[in-house]
Amino acid sequence: MDEESLASAPLDIALLAPLVSPIRQPYLGGAQALLRDLAVALAARGHVVTLYAAQGSDPATLPGVTLTEIAVDASRVRPTDFAAPRDTAPTAPLDLAVEQAFERAFSRITARAPRHDLLHAHAYDEPAFRLAQTLPMPVAHTLHMAALDPTITAALATLAPAHQPRAPHQPWLVTVSQACAATYHDTCRMDTVIYNGLDLAAIPFGLTPAPNTYALFAGRITPEKGVEDAIQIALAAGMRLTLVGGVYDQRYNTERIQPLLAERPDQLVYLGAQPREEVWRLMAGAAVVLVPSLWDEPFGLVACEAQATGAPVIGYDSGALREVVAQGETGALVARGRIAEAASAAQAYARYDRLACRRRVASLFSLQATVTAYERFYQRMLAAR
Repeated sequence: MDEESLASAPLDIALLAPLVSPIRQPYLGGAQALLRDLAVALAARGHVVTLYAAQGSDPATLPGVTLTEIAVDASRVRPTDFAAPRDTAPTAPLDLAVEQAFERAFSRITARAPRHDLLHAHAYDEPAFRLAQTLPMPVAHTLHMAALDPTITAALATLAPAHQPRAPHQPWLVTVSQACAATYHDTCRMDTVIYNGLDLAAIPFGLTPAPNTYALFAGRITPEKGVEDAIQIALAAGMRLTLVGGVYDQRYNTERIQPLLAERPDQLVYLGAQPREEVWRLMAGAAVVLVPSLWDEPFGLVACEAQATGAPVIGYDSGALREVVAQGETGALVARGRIAEAASAAQAYARYDRLACRRRVASLFSLQATVTAYERFYQRMLAAR
């Protein structure tokens, strides 16, 4: 059987979502959005797809996918801020709630193990890696985060040691950029890099910015996303700034962001969390999208989405952003903290070719390419077994 036939052979695929939030709009982050798109696209190609996700996930957004909801005590589980100092790690009761949620998930997966060909997990939680080892099927983990959590990196170093040949029953590891893969180089064996992809047919394109020129920030309201820097860049550029995104860090929002918004209501507008379709509409009308991340982005889905709509990206040169954005062509990446330089680049938004932005995503970051890469990876896993 040739490579294309192997890649398209129907499989029964179990997908495990992060259990910190349901798979529903507005999505908590890029991992949730990518997982939804991957699940639907795999099902559309004829695979049998079962998604194990937190209760409250929306089956209406998952056509062709069997949704199995996992009971999670939302009052005792919160997303972990991996960019925060380690002394802000979750407390023991929170850890126990996460452990119990994954135990329930793996109980359901184990009960259905005879029918699944493989498990593809997207959860960046230590129990997900440990409990997956008990399954009688090949397991792949997509690491949507860099090597920042010492508990998880220690687990991965044991499960798939770096610089050693593959052993039977070891998990398969995937990550979403070369930059992210580099953070695991001396920790564990990374089997491949597969970029996140977008369904361009669903994303509008803005050939020109809206007449009422504005910059856009889209992302979680949390320190590592550089919300304050985005505000400073827009103010320095003399541009109106629209901000969209859920509040991830309530204290940070109350103490640092809300006072800035209150000072300049004429120039700064916060719209809260919005569905993807509304975010894309805003991106398509934006002169630029600001991505001044204060951590190394594992991928940078917002930067990818922005380019898909035609909006150039102005951000900091860190992590995978240099893989997603074409410097000087689809945006500008400056050294972290250089507000004036970023503001100058934002003011020069007209120099960037919005069609080139769209074409870059079509050529490098299409959902079709992502799905095909995963299909081939699944066949590699099964062949090795």
